[in-house]
Amino acid sequence: MSIQSRLVVSLTVVLILSLAFGSVLTYEHVLDKIRTEMQAAMSVGLHTAGNAVDDREEAIDPAKRLRLVVDDFNGDRHLRATLFGPHGEILAHSQLQLPDDPAPSWFYRLVTAAPPLRTQLDLPPAFHSIGGMTLEADAHNEVAEAWSDFRLTLIIMAVFFALVLALAFWTIRTALSPLRNVCDAFSGIGGGNYATRVAPLAYRELEPLRYGFNIMAARLEGMTAQNRALHEQIVNVQEEERAELARDLHDEVAPFLFSVGADAAMIRQFLQTGMGGQVGPRADAISDAVRHMQRHLRDVLRRLAPGALLDLGLAGAIDNLIGFWKARRPELSFGIEITEERIGLPLDAVAFRVVQESLSNAIRHGQPARIDVRIKRLEQRIQIIVEDDGIGFSKDREPNGFGLAGMKERVRSVGGVVTIRNHSSRQGVIVEAEIPIGGKPILERPQAASISA
Repeated sequence: MSIQSRLVVSLTVVLILSLAFGSVLTYEHVLDKIRTEMQAAMSVGLHTAGNAVDDREEAIDPAKRLRLVVDDFNGDRHLRATLFGPHGEILAHSQLQLPDDPAPSWFYRLVTAAPPLRTQLDLPPAFHSIGGMTLEADAHNEVAEAWSDFRLTLIIMAVFFALVLALAFWTIRTALSPLRNVCDAFSGIGGGNYATRVAPLAYRELEPLRYGFNIMAARLEGMTAQNRALHEQIVNVQEEERAELARDLHDEVAPFLFSVGADAAMIRQFLQTGMGGQVGPRADAISDAVRHMQRHLRDVLRRLAPGALLDLGLAGAIDNLIGFWKARRPELSFGIEITEERIGLPLDAVAFRVVQESLSNAIRHGQPARIDVRIKRLEQRIQIIVEDDGIGFSKDREPNGFGLAGMKERVRSVGGVVTIRNHSSRQGVIVEAEIPIGGKPILERPQAASISA
């Protein structure tokens, strides 16, 4: 059942109960009114009849006098006078004034359940030989009046209830109409239209709902755009990594493959010309080339999948990574301070990737002479700092490369934050990442001169 229907039904039930309660009160009032009127009419009738037969001078013809008394009650609305003989036979009775609009029989029976009042008149001795006279109350006229009042009241209440229900239905429908706009907006969000917004609503009580919905929609829209941009960045990063791997293999492996081929051809030529003594040096050269290619391929595999290195612990994996760069850039100096040997595989991998990308970015773009790596535990989080003394980021070169974007996303996926900023007192860049250990996300701390993830 809808809210509108429930409210209308509830109001209808309240009105019906009110009508029932009012009907009970009205019924009690009608009974009391009829009883009071009948008692009053009987009292007046007894007094009138008593005065009429109490005059001794007019009792010369008692029978005629009693008939006149009975006739006096003709047209009375509430009393019927009956004259009966010594043996109980009815000699005469008065005619009641019947109501013009009598009440229905069911209503009459409902309000006159008690037997009607009947009283025998106490006649003087002069009238005893003639018989007696009774007065009987008749409630038809009083019930007709009560029925007329009840019918009018019922019509007024019915019109009132109809107006109340119509007004309530209109008010509820108008009050709930803004919620239909909110429901339509939710349907739009469910259909993927995150640009949907709810316009200002007519009622102040619904404004928090509108505000919360618009905030939610804006965040969903922003997250969708961010995910789309991240997907594009991931694709670009993959292409960049493929191109880098191709260059690396071309520069480091291809020359040695060429030298192996050339030495193998020379060995064949020496064997054909009988110069077997020259084969040994060429074979040694081939072995050296193969060993160099093996070392280089192991380095490439470690860069692509550090899992094997992480089996040695985070500190060991980073030592191997720095060793890789020392072999290629011997002029660089490195500082290492790692107080947390092992965090746990998922976080170890994230920490390793942060250091790996920070070193790669600094060496390729920053022109540093020294790079320091520090990893330490602070309460329920791990802090990773990689800083160099290179040229830093200029105003027209913000740290938004694909590799850094991937690093930020990895840290964000485990509830951490990354801050990348230039040194405030000297040249160089500081990359600072914080990763939660307990799983509770770390809130970002915005800084004026930093770029946070």
